[in-house]
Amino acid sequence: MLRGKIRIFWRYSIAVLTIAIALLGKLLLNYWSGQLRETPFLLFFAAIMATSHYGGVGPGILAVVLSGLLSSYFFLNPIKSLFSSNPWINLQLVIFLLEGLFIVSIINSLKTSRRNTQIISQKLLLSEDKSRQHQDLLHLIANSLPVCISYIDSQQRYQFINKTYNTWFGFSPEEIYGKHLVQVVGEAAYQIIKDKVERALAGNLVEYEAELPYREGGTRYINAILVPDIAEDGSVRGYCGLVIDISDRKRAETEIKQLNENLEQKVKERTIQLQEVNRELEAFTYTVSHDLRAPLRAMQGLAQALQEDYSSYLDETGQEYTKRIVTAAARMDTLILDLLAYSRLGRSEIWLQRLSLDSAIAEVLKGLQPEIQVAQAHITIESPLPIVKAHRTILVQVLINLISNAIKFVNADVQPQVRIWAEERVGEEAGQGGQGGVNSPHTPPHLPTAPNPHSLSVVGAPSSPPPHLPISSKTSTSKKWVRLWVEDNGIGIANQHQERIFRTFERLHGIESYPGTGIGLAIIKRGIERMGGRVGVESQLGQGSRFWIELPQDDSNSQ
Repeated sequence: MLRGKIRIFWRYSIAVLTIAIALLGKLLLNYWSGQLRETPFLLFFAAIMATSHYGGVGPGILAVVLSGLLSSYFFLNPIKSLFSSNPWINLQLVIFLLEGLFIVSIINSLKTSRRNTQIISQKLLLSEDKSRQHQDLLHLIANSLPVCISYIDSQQRYQFINKTYNTWFGFSPEEIYGKHLVQVVGEAAYQIIKDKVERALAGNLVEYEAELPYREGGTRYINAILVPDIAEDGSVRGYCGLVIDISDRKRAETEIKQLNENLEQKVKERTIQLQEVNRELEAFTYTVSHDLRAPLRAMQGLAQALQEDYSSYLDETGQEYTKRIVTAAARMDTLILDLLAYSRLGRSEIWLQRLSLDSAIAEVLKGLQPEIQVAQAHITIESPLPIVKAHRTILVQVLINLISNAIKFVNADVQPQVRIWAEERVGEEAGQGGQGGVNSPHTPPHLPTAPNPHSLSVVGAPSSPPPHLPISSKTSTSKKWVRLWVEDNGIGIANQHQERIFRTFERLHGIESYPGTGIGLAIIKRGIERMGGRVGVESQLGQGSRFWIELPQDDSNSQ
């Protein structure tokens, strides 16, 4: 701030100094020449010009005022008086002052114009440098791209190309500039692209793919974009062309197309083979269900007739053999039916629908009522159960096998206790396989005691199930699942056997102890997997088992 004040002081000091010098010079000239009042303003004009040039507008105006006062006091009549009674003299003084102010204005305008000219010159130089840098950068970018970039004028002559043209055609820019398009690409290629070029020169954006037999560089499959250069008056000055070599891509597409055609043919052939296999399987199923079961039923019927009508003619050994024939025939028939069910689960098409677990379990319990009464089983259902997406027939078959196993696999002196409940699970992917749900030792099941034999109780609100270990699975925050538990107080399953029980014909006990075909759990696993779910078990030997199935929850379920 102090430096600014000093600068202002020196600028105004210039006015005082130059006017003082002009006054001194005028007095000396008048003294030497003996003329007291001739040309009183001439030297003061020089002082005003110098002050305006070096000091600026303010000091210049001060110099004009001082010049007028000093001229009036020293050189105009009456001498040593600031005012004159002569109008002519006063007019001269006013004209001097106006001329002085005009000089100040002119000099300031010249200085401003010179300063502006310097600024404009500097900006032009900077603009030229930036333009040159931008042009170099554009050339660098254009020459770095592995595509042909060109500018062709309205006469179809090259005005710019990048270095890729040299790679394609072997021509340098100097050899191509000014040449017609046909001279570079060749007549054959030009005839293919001629209509595209004409459309671009008509002001249209053109994009096309074509196989071009170039005069130099061989045949290439290209993708080209032609962008017209349209002036402000609407005339087309030329177009910018961008040409990409897509020969490798086209060859790959041709190979992929051929592979797809071959694959489609193989798929058709394989489909025909699979259809033939399915027809054979259907024929085999028909044979098993009719031709094989018919003599089996006949054998079973004849053996039963022997028991009923001719038992008095048979000794104890014969009656035992007859009994074994009936039992074996019944077991064989059950095995055939289970095999047919297992086979149908793998081949039939299924459609999932909105299904109530409560209604499915009610249907199952109604069908199992005779077994429940014979075993005097007590079944507890913690209702209401959620809504799931499932196939009703398959789900009913799965539940029949689960609940009948829970009733069957108990010690002879123990009343079967079965507890059924469900829980909702979020963010777990199903379909990892039935054995994926096998866990390590857990808290033993806690089952209610039945006040009456073969009774059924339904609990109004689900209680918390016993704690269990988490199951390893992939996470998904967008899917919800329902896990249905069937808990029993049976004989339990040793940890080392909990994976193999889901395979076909896997039995842990003899037929004499617990009847069955060894396919029931395999049917459960296949049925649940066909519906997009999974199955597992938690058990300890001698402490009961907890089997679970997991199915997708219905989206509209609000329970």
